[in-house]
Amino acid sequence: MTATAVLLGFDAHPAALADRDRLPPAVQEAAVIHLRSLVRAQQRGAALDRRGLWDLTGCRKLCLDADKRWRLVYQERPARPLSPHPGEIYLLAAGARSGHEVYNTTARRLQLLTAAGRFSS
Repeated sequence: MTATAVLLGFDAHPAALADRDRLPPAVQEAAVIHLRSLVRAQQRGAALDRRGLWDLTGCRKLCLDADKRWRLVYQERPARPLSPHPGEIYLLAAGARSGHEVYNTTARRLQLLTAAGRFSS
């Protein structure tokens, strides 16, 4: 059995990993599995557009459980200068779908990144 090569880089908003750590244990495990699949280019989440009051065009989502209550929201970004990877997965948020919680968190983080002059799509 051969290991699948990692094709994409990975980065995360500083609070996104804390989000993941607050998920229920089974959902945390699913999140790690999905993130591995993303960087290996084995899956791709559904594209987002408007969610509630926010325009999340350029972001993608993955459902983490059979009931579709938990989500990862991320961006596919171009490679950073000098990166050995052709692109990267940038995790923005992990959390509940209920009340658009994960989407509201994503939008706030994107606004902060844009205000700070960091790349966001």
